[in-house]
Amino acid sequence: MLLRSEKIIRVRVIGSNDCRKTVISALHDVGVMQLEELSGEAAEMLQKRVTAENVEFLNRELLRFRGMEAVLPHRRVGERKYFASTRELLEAAANVKADNEIKTLRERETALNAALRELENRLQIVQKMSGLDYDLSVFRSAHISSFIASGGEDIKGTVKGAIEDAVVKDIGDACLVAIRADREAELARLANEKGMSLVAVPEMNGTPSEFGERTRLEAEALRAELETVSKRLSDIADIHFPAIAQIREQLDIESKKYDVSEKLAGTTDAFALEGWIPSRYFGMLGEMLDNLTSGSVILSRVKTNEEPPTLFRNPRGVKLFEFFIRFYSLPREYEIEPTLVFAFVFPLFFGLMVGDWGYGLAILLISLFIIHRLDHPVAHSHIPKFLSRFVLMIMGPNALRTLAKALIPSSLVAIAVGALFNEFFGFQVLPFTVFAVEPGLAKLLLISGYIGLLLVSFGLILGAINEYTVGHRKGIAGKAGWLAFAWGIAVFGLNLLHRVPMNFANPGVSVPVALIIGGVATVLAVEGTMGAMEIPSIISHILSYTRIVGILLASVILASVINIALSAFASDPLLIPVGIFIVIVGQVFNLIIAVFESGIQGARLLYVEFFSKFYKGNGRYFRPFSSPRNYTIKQFDMDMKGGK
Repeated sequence: MLLRSEKIIRVRVIGSNDCRKTVISALHDVGVMQLEELSGEAAEMLQKRVTAENVEFLNRELLRFRGMEAVLPHRRVGERKYFASTRELLEAAANVKADNEIKTLRERETALNAALRELENRLQIVQKMSGLDYDLSVFRSAHISSFIASGGEDIKGTVKGAIEDAVVKDIGDACLVAIRADREAELARLANEKGMSLVAVPEMNGTPSEFGERTRLEAEALRAELETVSKRLSDIADIHFPAIAQIREQLDIESKKYDVSEKLAGTTDAFALEGWIPSRYFGMLGEMLDNLTSGSVILSRVKTNEEPPTLFRNPRGVKLFEFFIRFYSLPREYEIEPTLVFAFVFPLFFGLMVGDWGYGLAILLISLFIIHRLDHPVAHSHIPKFLSRFVLMIMGPNALRTLAKALIPSSLVAIAVGALFNEFFGFQVLPFTVFAVEPGLAKLLLISGYIGLLLVSFGLILGAINEYTVGHRKGIAGKAGWLAFAWGIAVFGLNLLHRVPMNFANPGVSVPVALIIGGVATVLAVEGTMGAMEIPSIISHILSYTRIVGILLASVILASVINIALSAFASDPLLIPVGIFIVIVGQVFNLIIAVFESGIQGARLLYVEFFSKFYKGNGRYFRPFSSPRNYTIKQFDMDMKGGK
């Protein structure tokens, strides 16, 4: 069922220690089990932990290869590597002996960069002192300390007035301050009080021009040596990086397996572990383990009252909307999983609120551009850095990519709705108008009210299904009461709009009144005082959907007002560029408002007015025991009968 998350069951694996490594490797490679502590009688009976061998040596090798991979320039790894056993892995690791040279080169590279930074800092200081014709050694000695002071007001007067015997000389937009060495602390306090910045003048010799030339030559020599070191690291990467990356990844995986192995309960002869798996894998997993261990392992279900973790189960096109459900809260086992509803309703709301096919086309193109740029980053972008940094500060690249993909169907709905309304950046450019926004405002408000009634009703029905799932009959009655009250209020309100005479002999009047009274009575009986306090909210939640029309109308009117600038300035050719500029800036501003308002309000209508009728959330993620593989091949598959 698409409105349910994956059915998760708790299982226990018991087997002989002879096949423990095989079982753990297989469970890791198929990646369908979230491991948990042993529970029940098995936990009481099997207290002894199983000890894994070679853990320390394996972890040392892992640290060695992590270090090499971090230092070396990355290279493309053409083929994935298959390791048949831990022994084969460790033999391959032992054959890679470049770590000592890499370590030496890395240390030299670090030292060279530090020395180069020091020279560059001295060059910056000397450049500020270039107008002085003194030997630089006079500015730093056992008795004299010198600083370049900047910031603050009247540095020369401030320093001379506070520190006796201080020598202060203007050097461009800063001052060179020379004091006795024992008065450094006094100058530091003064700088802190007056908001000055101090840069210490280091020990140097020769005139500024002589020292500058000598330092530049030293810096060039360091850069040449640094280039040699980098070239050697690059050559090592060309030879060894693929193997290092493959071995490091497999060592990471083996380390994770050993960590799990050490936490297993068992005896000297047997081991046991428990975890959660999707129920549809139970038969296949049992068959695989039986084949791999020649019947030495038993996989069985474990009865438990513990709530299982949540694993989504949605079609590929709907999966990207799981992001919005995770952002809100994960569903629990018994709850309806609303991703499919969100994937259908959110783009519909967004498109209705934008209501302009020009804006929809712009949003579509921007979304496609964002996805392409994130998938194919460029070295030099024409987008202002402050703008890209601001966007990425709000959300990471993955979240931004997901949002852009979610806006593609939303923008297509906006294009379709805008074509019906004949709205293109506020202009009417199509030869037909199916439905005009402003003249049809009353009808649009009524339609939005119907949408609200249907969604609130659907939410209450889903809530009743949730209550049925857990066997809560009073909860079902409560949802039925809310449903009756909502429809009673809606029909009664429609009667008032159509000026139906309030004659209780008329079923059109008596039926909604009976629904209202019956619904309120049911809610009060089931939910008591809390239910009574929530009665007004059901009305506000239905009416809240009229904001769809409010945002649509605001966007359409604002676009029309912006476009008035063209006609206002069209009479004077000199002012036409001003009108065009106002229209462009105004339309961009309105587009930004349309995206943010439609996105936020569309999500809000689902999160607040819809989800509140059936969704509590607070589920926990299903985290299977597995690792991503970029450079290596897994040893086991669910449909295999043994190792590769």
